[in-house]
Amino acid sequence: MDLNQNPETEELNNLKTSMITALTIGYIMLLIFLIAFLVSKYFFKIPIYNKLFFLNLGCFLYMYLVQYILKKRRMKLKLIKKIHFANYIAGLLFVTGIFHYTGGILWIGDIFFIIIILYTSLLSTPREGLIIALFGFTCYSSIVLLEYFDLIPYVGFFKLTPYLYKDSQYVIITTLLTGLTFFLIFFTGKHFSQRLEQRSVELAKAKKVLEEWRDKLEKKVKLRTQELEKSKDKLSILYNISRVISSTLKLDNILKVLLDFSVKISGANRGSVMLLDEKKNIFSVKVAYNISEKVIRETTFVKDENTFGWVVKNKKPLYIKDLEQDKRFSKKETVDYKIKQLLMVPIIIENEVKGVISLDNASFTTDIINLLKSFSEQVAVAINKAHLYQKIQDSYFEIVKALAQAIEAKDPYTHGHSERVMQYSLIIAEKFNLSKEEKETLRYAAILHDIGKIGVRGIILNNPDGLTVSEYDEIKKHTIIGENIIQPIELLRTIKPLIRHHHEWFNGKGYPDGLSKEDIPLGARILAVADAYDAMKSDRPYRKALTEETAIQEFKRESGSQFDPKVVEVFLEILKTTKKLKQGGAKIPYN
Repeated sequence: MDLNQNPETEELNNLKTSMITALTIGYIMLLIFLIAFLVSKYFFKIPIYNKLFFLNLGCFLYMYLVQYILKKRRMKLKLIKKIHFANYIAGLLFVTGIFHYTGGILWIGDIFFIIIILYTSLLSTPREGLIIALFGFTCYSSIVLLEYFDLIPYVGFFKLTPYLYKDSQYVIITTLLTGLTFFLIFFTGKHFSQRLEQRSVELAKAKKVLEEWRDKLEKKVKLRTQELEKSKDKLSILYNISRVISSTLKLDNILKVLLDFSVKISGANRGSVMLLDEKKNIFSVKVAYNISEKVIRETTFVKDENTFGWVVKNKKPLYIKDLEQDKRFSKKETVDYKIKQLLMVPIIIENEVKGVISLDNASFTTDIINLLKSFSEQVAVAINKAHLYQKIQDSYFEIVKALAQAIEAKDPYTHGHSERVMQYSLIIAEKFNLSKEEKETLRYAAILHDIGKIGVRGIILNNPDGLTVSEYDEIKKHTIIGENIIQPIELLRTIKPLIRHHHEWFNGKGYPDGLSKEDIPLGARILAVADAYDAMKSDRPYRKALTEETAIQEFKRESGSQFDPKVVEVFLEILKTTKKLKQGGAKIPYN
């Protein structure tokens, strides 16, 4: 990106690019409509009005003209925004025509308008989104009322549905409910968009503050470099590592770099970084070098006692040349190995000692101590920002969970479904030794895997009599709708494949893309098993929950066809272990 580019020019170019892309997608959608019309008319002998073809052609010409103008002519940002808004209006007029000439009737027409309203609520200004929602409702209700008053004729495929337009009570109630649905979708989408934008701003501010601190500390490091002529090589290492630390917000990575550098620069025989547990008031080891796992697990130090008490009180490094001879501490330290020389450097955050770098059995010069002290100051800032980042991430996850709960509110039978699917998925992921990043992606994907059902009518979700073929086809669209909803959100970019493919079958007979075997992302294969298990173990409008044994038999039967056999094997072993734990009275993490 050109750093000298005018922000308005950058916004104009981005908007033009997105509009051209959207128009290209529109071409594809029109082609699909045209193919559907031709197949319906000539293959299934369904009477299709010729006006639909003209409507299709007119929309095609409109989009071609707009795209041509965008590519060939220079325009101001204000005009581009007006054209962008006009595209939404044109889209609503097009789906209004489709709705009328296909005889969409009230129960099918919603979906044409909902997609545009949801899209604008997420990506446009509140004013534009509200106008689009109002205009969409006006278009929708106009068709219904005009046909009710016989001002326009009813047209459509289905001969048994026109009588619905003559039932005034049905028309009024359904039209009002449809309007309420439109505006609920608009306000929900806009609220979600604003919360995400707010979190993005907070992350950007945190990053900016972090960069400012990095710049200040880099200047301090450079100043120390000039003062310590004899330690130029070591200071160069410090400077480079400080840049590495400043570029990450992951606490584990920061602590590992801190310890590696401290051991390397000092030549210590052993070392560790300990952080304060403020609730228990003790320091415990977070990363260690050349110390046994047993010592790491069992060693803790009280905040106000022994060497730690001295460091906390004085807030400066403590260097003991011979711990055995030091009368202050020699009889108070209790570890499983002997320490002679000991250096403890405090990590101070907000004027409080929150951590300690502990190095032993090496000769520590004043230059090294000062170098480590300077390094600890920079690390303190990075650790504080890592904690802040984690808090923001936790808050963001709570927003995601709230959105998932809002989706589940449409279907009372799925209350808590996403939360349980997340827990099952993470247990399976643990068995597959997935990385922390992969687990985090799976966690978000599990919570939002059914977000696309916001575009599925509640009457289908709660149908007690089972689904017709057309209703099942509508439900199958929720994976693609979910992916489209997530598409504009950069923070959720990695979960899109999992949301799209969590209903693929291992044998290639699933949807939406018919992927098979390893072509299906591992996270999606894990989600498929977790999702299916919770569905089987939960009541549904059309059946009661299955027993544990029945669910297990179903997994065995579908292993290798619907489900990945490796994932099934791991999950069944988890269920087997869980059953034994339950019999022993243990608490199971996903119950």
